[in-house]
Amino acid sequence: MEIELLVYYFLFLFLGAGLSAFLNGYLNNTFNRNKMYDPVVERSSHKDKATRSGGLALFLTFCICYGIGKALGVISMNLYALIAFCFVALIGVGDDLFSIKYREKFFVQVFAGVVLLQSRVYINNFHGVFGIYEIPYWASAVITIYVFVVIVNSLNLIDGIDGLAALLCIKFFVIVGAILAVSSKEMELVVPSIIGALIGFLLYNMNPHKKVFLGDTGSLLLGSVMAFYVFYILDDRSSIVTDSNISRPLLAVLLLIYPLADTLRAFIIRAYKKQSPFVADRVHLHHRLIDKKGLNHWQSTLTILFVSISVLVLGFLISSVLSLSLVILCLLIYMIGVFFLIFK
Repeated sequence: MEIELLVYYFLFLFLGAGLSAFLNGYLNNTFNRNKMYDPVVERSSHKDKATRSGGLALFLTFCICYGIGKALGVISMNLYALIAFCFVALIGVGDDLFSIKYREKFFVQVFAGVVLLQSRVYINNFHGVFGIYEIPYWASAVITIYVFVVIVNSLNLIDGIDGLAALLCIKFFVIVGAILAVSSKEMELVVPSIIGALIGFLLYNMNPHKKVFLGDTGSLLLGSVMAFYVFYILDDRSSIVTDSNISRPLLAVLLLIYPLADTLRAFIIRAYKKQSPFVADRVHLHHRLIDKKGLNHWQSTLTILFVSISVLVLGFLISSVLSLSLVILCLLIYMIGVFFLIFK
């Protein structure tokens, strides 16, 4: 990495953290003055007053960092990706402030997925999974939109305890920033900006007296940006430094292993109970650690973070010596063992 680029990385990391800390404090005070608290309901994991202003602070930090980076000529973001992120974030703002029905949120997410397709970064290759490689554009469009909606909502669904979504996102962006050999400056400095913004958010998310939650704004925005990077990984026109070490689809799944696995498990349980897959309840794995194992929020969060990192590291280590089928089998056995050892 060039020295100049490294300087900009740290500049935007600290800029994002500073802006986020300031905006989280300012918006938290504003929400509190107007008594705009996150309601405490049966499935809530908190009992004290808290605001859902963290996502709005994250979105504003994202916009300001982009504006400064654009003015300096060091951030070049695809316009369609930027529009898609803004659409998703704004529907999150509406839901945090006014509570929007899921059908409307789903429609906007699909529309944002269609807009994101115009960025020409999408899933156009299965890279040998099921013996399939390049796929036609119509199939790419359908699969990309579907995966976009899944990733956005899976991150939203795991945002149930302090620090979990934020730390898993930091893990994702740190790894993506380290392994992607980006051939252009497309969104290059977005990674440190978002990491910094999440660090600023965590300062308030951990504060029991001025507690702030991400809300739908934060989780949906983060999910959409993460989805874009996943599409970049799976797009065969991109250059990825890990191609000789691990399958791209496997890498994409391992980067999001906890949100995807927990969402799939929750949907299966709800379907078995003949409930809506989108019903709010406490069947998530992080809720089990609190309700069944007696862990507090941060103990549960760090446990899940460690497990997700261990699955990713194991996948990297064995991918270089085993076939893809054997790697998947070993990872499934490992995750089943972890479930019975830690979560059961």
